[in-house]
Amino acid sequence: MKSCRIATVLAMLVFGATSAGALELKDITYNTENAGKVVFSHKKHLEKKPRRDPLQCKACHENGKKAPEKANMAGMEKGKSCGACHNGRGAFALASCTRCHKVREVSINVKQTGPVVFSHQKHLKKYQDCAKCHNALFKTGKNPHVTMAAMGKGESCGACHTGKQAFPLSDCQKCHPYRDKSYKVKDAGNVVFSHKAHLDMSFSCQDCHDTVYKPGKGNPKVSMTEMEKGKSCGACHNGKKAFNVTSDCATCHKSS
Repeated sequence: MKSCRIATVLAMLVFGATSAGALELKDITYNTENAGKVVFSHKKHLEKKPRRDPLQCKACHENGKKAPEKANMAGMEKGKSCGACHNGRGAFALASCTRCHKVREVSINVKQTGPVVFSHQKHLKKYQDCAKCHNALFKTGKNPHVTMAAMGKGESCGACHTGKQAFPLSDCQKCHPYRDKSYKVKDAGNVVFSHKAHLDMSFSCQDCHDTVYKPGKGNPKVSMTEMEKGKSCGACHNGKKAFNVTSDCATCHKSS
């Protein structure tokens, strides 16, 4: 009976020691200055992979408790912190940024044309290299707005969108949203201007913007008399480049 009690006490002590000594493995979230949050998963690193045995805690923790000191990307590239393994040999290279840093769509507000959405996913499918843009063209995080004129000189998107590496800046509609524009005409039926119809006929945005119309709101109304003198739609619809505003009225003015 006494030996049974001793065995029970020993079992409790062993169980207690095991429970107290057990490690609670948590995901660790690092807040980076300009590249979002990075989550380190102990579970992913400790689980067995098809081509390697599971890592041991001592692979990163020298004494089982203390973690390596924090390091920036420059330090990691010299083999510190994550860079000790993530060198392309022990594990994927640091250049595979999106394996740790989550990317998202970036919406850029353009007053005249509406928001332009930059897709990291589309660009990464083609180029697969964050270093193409960061940090030579763009800093990670927020960047100042760049005008189309500056892009035309090779800044920002204009560094690649030249017609050689990627479509030229003149293909405005590939980034800037456009829609049909409806004009209310009191006595002759409403008129709908279709951007798509004009673009499908191989006209470019530059044929109208900014010489005939400014992009966005703020263009003054133009009468038919003024169009007949070459203003607004009359710049092209003169019977030479396109049908004449003086005769083919029903093409634009639809009866209700």
